[in-house]
Amino acid sequence: MDRRLNIVVRTLRLIARSPNIRFSLSSAIVIVLISTALLSVNLIGTSYHYETGDIAQADIRVPRDIEYVNEHETAIERQREAESAPLVFDRDASVLRLKLYIVGELIRNASETIRQYPPAGPDLSFQVNALKARLPKYIQFNDAVLAELLKYNDYNKLKKIMARILIYVYDDPQMGVLDKPYGNPLKINNINATVRTINTPEAVDEISRSLGSILSIEQVKRNINGICSSIAPNLPKGILQGVTNIIGITLEPNLTFNLEETRRRINETRMKVTPVKGKLKKGQTIVREGDTITPDILKNILVYNKQTASINISYIFGIFLVQILFIVIFGYFLIQFNRLFLPDRKSTIIIFTLIVIFMVYAFFISRIETLTIPKLTFALLLPVSYATMIVSILYNRYLSIMVGIFIVFFTTLIGGGYASTSIMAFSAALVGVFVVEDVEKRTDLLRGGLIIGLINVILAYCMALIQEIPVVNIDFVKIMGIALASGIINSILVLGLLPLYENLFGITTKFKLLELSDLNADIFKEMLMTAPGTYNHSMIVSTIAEAACKEIRANHLLARVGANYHDIGKIADAGMYIENRVTDPRAKLFSPKEYARLIISHVIKGVEMAEANGLPDSVIDFIREHHGQTTMTFFYHQSLESADSRGHDGVQKSDFQYLGPKPHCKETAIVMLADSAEAAARSLQNPSYEKLEGLVRKIVYNKLNDGELEFSDLSMTELSLIQDTFLSLLKGIFHTRIEYPEEFDLKKLEKKRIKNNGTD
Repeated sequence: MDRRLNIVVRTLRLIARSPNIRFSLSSAIVIVLISTALLSVNLIGTSYHYETGDIAQADIRVPRDIEYVNEHETAIERQREAESAPLVFDRDASVLRLKLYIVGELIRNASETIRQYPPAGPDLSFQVNALKARLPKYIQFNDAVLAELLKYNDYNKLKKIMARILIYVYDDPQMGVLDKPYGNPLKINNINATVRTINTPEAVDEISRSLGSILSIEQVKRNINGICSSIAPNLPKGILQGVTNIIGITLEPNLTFNLEETRRRINETRMKVTPVKGKLKKGQTIVREGDTITPDILKNILVYNKQTASINISYIFGIFLVQILFIVIFGYFLIQFNRLFLPDRKSTIIIFTLIVIFMVYAFFISRIETLTIPKLTFALLLPVSYATMIVSILYNRYLSIMVGIFIVFFTTLIGGGYASTSIMAFSAALVGVFVVEDVEKRTDLLRGGLIIGLINVILAYCMALIQEIPVVNIDFVKIMGIALASGIINSILVLGLLPLYENLFGITTKFKLLELSDLNADIFKEMLMTAPGTYNHSMIVSTIAEAACKEIRANHLLARVGANYHDIGKIADAGMYIENRVTDPRAKLFSPKEYARLIISHVIKGVEMAEANGLPDSVIDFIREHHGQTTMTFFYHQSLESADSRGHDGVQKSDFQYLGPKPHCKETAIVMLADSAEAAARSLQNPSYEKLEGLVRKIVYNKLNDGELEFSDLSMTELSLIQDTFLSLLKGIFHTRIEYPEEFDLKKLEKKRIKNNGTD
């Protein structure tokens, strides 16, 4: 209990500390309130109060389909089922065990008495008294019965016969001894019974019987002579009478009527009965103005009033609780995967406005009464696919699925709760999530819209067949047209409104990234001409970073674009960087500290160039974070050596550190690792697989040990996959090559070969 309380407390503290989570949950609550209000508006009706024989003052029409329970028919059906539920009787297995024990003791003592006191003549008075003395007080019979028993000389046979009789009387499926005649205490006309065995180590079994076959103890006593005679017809008359007397004297009930269990089963049977339902169809006229109120009309009016009165309480409260459950589930995922579901405040605003606009639009569409077959067409008139497509493109499929679930829920309820509406909306939402997964160009969205439209057509046709709606008429042809047009229109909406989201909220979509990845951009042309080494380095980093992101299912396109731009700040001082061959005369004049500060400044210059070129923040983050807060050890080391030789210590490590920040996501962290790995691999002499492997692992370990990856969310498993990917690509890029011979050496060998051939 304490552990669960601690978890709740920690969760509440996390919510209190995170403004983004608080804002998101507050927005979700507002959405729930708006949704509940819109879903409730059409369900508030007028109650009518009439008596039989009154005159209707106005037409009463059913505003929506109303299903209700026909209490009278349901009660009749439940009574019928209750009367078929079997009456429960318990068979006590311990009674038979006791009787078998008594018979065993009686036979054993009789046998021992005869063996100890053999009779000298026909008089057995002494043996009878001796036997009575040996028997326990609870096993006592009259002298005549005991005398007949002592006369029989095959006691083993007699014991088996008596055991067979007892087993038949107490344990035969069609026998048993009821304590008293069944008096029908539940007043149910039922002749079906079930007998279950209790007080047995074995599994409880039940046997179906008719009530008439269950005999009371008086009835069994009257039949005991016949039972004994049928089981042991060859016993001598005297001993048979003795056995009959013993069985009759010891007879006691082993069956009892279980009133509570019978009542429980009857109630259970009643509850299993499906209530008999009636239905008032939408648009049905219950009564017209001026008509007389008949009992049947009054019954329908009472049903109408009951539904109208309960809506304000049960229905509204029910849909409110369902949506609160959505918030709880959404809140759990939001807290656990905050960056995945709602990475920033802008995402909350976008989702909030998208859902609210959708709900308001759906509300007004639901009030149109001229829809052709509304069960099929309602969901097709809503931008369900648009909502999930736009969220999937702007953010990710997981958030899109969450939004889609709520939209399907709202669409189903606002559309009347029809199963076909729910299925059509669910299909549109789900297909909208995944149809944009492999889209590379904006115009490809039209292809996705066509796919959605075709799926809508197929699904509408299937729903029509299921609901037995005629498909060979002009109305259904219109539905097919609406279904196809729905998908295409949704994709056109996405195509038209996507740039608005990108520019208004500054969101970087895959289409924006594809546009930014164009290497024919002026900035890349300038880099190629001014800093070719940096250009080549950026392309290699881009390649290996993209491959690593694909391996761990990160945003590989973002990583590729970010890597392309991460070193654009080096263009301004290209001649100062080793990859471009140092040609700037300042390189020989600068102290280690000055040189380090210039190199560090390429991050700031890169950010300024990115902002001047209108790059989005998600790409600028790669420029800011690709060095994190690492130290330039080469210049720091030079500076320390110089300080030692001069005999004074004025070196500050912070002068040689990048300003950061550290990578805050997987993609920027991977570019940081790729940047370091590529630069270090380029410096290797005769790079071999072993050298590259050690180099990559050392770089990853150092970054991890220095805390550069603490905000990146990279797991150790992902880091292992990244290392393997880096190693695989670097091995191909920096492999050793064979040394080709010079042209002069080839000609020299050819002349020598010709000379040798001439000599031969």
